[in-house]
Amino acid sequence: MVSVRVDGAMLRASEATCALFIERGTTKLTVAEITRSIGVPVRTFHRYFASKAECVKPLFDWTTATFNEHVRDAPAGSLDELLRTGFERMLGGAVAERTRLLFPLVFRDDEMWSVFLRSVHLGELSLVPSIAARLGVDPASSSARVAAAAVASATRLALEDLVADGADPAAAFALHLQHFGAGIPSL
Repeated sequence: MVSVRVDGAMLRASEATCALFIERGTTKLTVAEITRSIGVPVRTFHRYFASKAECVKPLFDWTTATFNEHVRDAPAGSLDELLRTGFERMLGGAVAERTRLLFPLVFRDDEMWSVFLRSVHLGELSLVPSIAARLGVDPASSSARVAAAAVASATRLALEDLVADGADPAAAFALHLQHFGAGIPSL
């Protein structure tokens, strides 16, 4: 089973770095510029993050952990509603503005895009136990894995829609979930 852990100090450094990217409108900053601006020593930054691109990973891990905790702990109810409220908790509400401003920057940076894709994949794997419990299926089953893959893909597609044309990511997420739920016609 894959789990996502969020270290508080690393998350604070990640959030501060992402806020700096948003403020400057670019990820094309040096580590020296970042550390000077966020008040973290260069050595600490390098201890936290294997590369500059990795500085977004703790924030992505937080979104994954927030979503997974919601799926695991929320009261019983409609799975569709549960997933939509989980999406709102991880990327909407108090962090909606950060979502709207950060992801276009991340998607334009090839290395950060790679970190994002890896985080989506790990998020998918870490969601399997919680979604399996909600579906009443074995976590090792194809049903659990496919459901987690659909949720992770709907998240990625919603953020791509946000970046491509400014679409409301929550509405796009709901639409993509609906399409995944309908399956592939003619199969």
